[in-house]
Amino acid sequence: MSATIVLSQDWTQACAHALAHLQEQWAQSQDGPATDASPWSDGECMRRYRQGDAQAFRTLYARYRDKLHRYALRLAGRASEAEEIFQDVWMAVVHGKDRYEPQASFAAWLFGIAHRRAADRWRVLGRHAPDAIDACGDEEVLEQHAASPLHAPDRLLHNDALGHALIKAVQALPLPQREAFLMKAEGELSLEDIATATGTTRETVKSRLRYAQQKLRDALEPWR
Repeated sequence: MSATIVLSQDWTQACAHALAHLQEQWAQSQDGPATDASPWSDGECMRRYRQGDAQAFRTLYARYRDKLHRYALRLAGRASEAEEIFQDVWMAVVHGKDRYEPQASFAAWLFGIAHRRAADRWRVLGRHAPDAIDACGDEEVLEQHAASPLHAPDRLLHNDALGHALIKAVQALPLPQREAFLMKAEGELSLEDIATATGTTRETVKSRLRYAQQKLRDALEPWR
């Protein structure tokens, strides 16, 4: 069965749009994504939180909860492991709020913590980061949490199979490429922020995204 999708020149964005269809369907049967109506910037939220304003933390949590959870889920491949990484990151924000530098992007700081916590966890467990979805029933969870509801579904596909194929293609990417892709597509981070979060350079991030996009193009060729 074939499916169609309008692809822009920005393949990272186009893939994020394609995956959003599955997330929209999942969200309709759930409580829905956290909402953020606050006019405060991330930096202002952190400044207020450091001064004891609990609402400022709730604002940041609402703003990044879904993005961070999907990033951890697709990166780890196991729902239980992703949940532990997710919780570890927010605990690190709570305990490390006084170490946050206001000049730095909060998104880069947050996803940088996630990057390090995932690496630390896999090192402690004595194994490499997963390169594919484990056959343990988590594939369904990954599909349910497929993409950001922030992207308009009318930009998408006409067939769920495309989103499922894309999930598999993303999970098959080598870890550095998958990580860069997920930070861009899910976290909506800039190249500079991804470089900061992963401890590399902007050019390295560009290279990883370029290779990831080409591999996704190749994997999704039947859908074009």
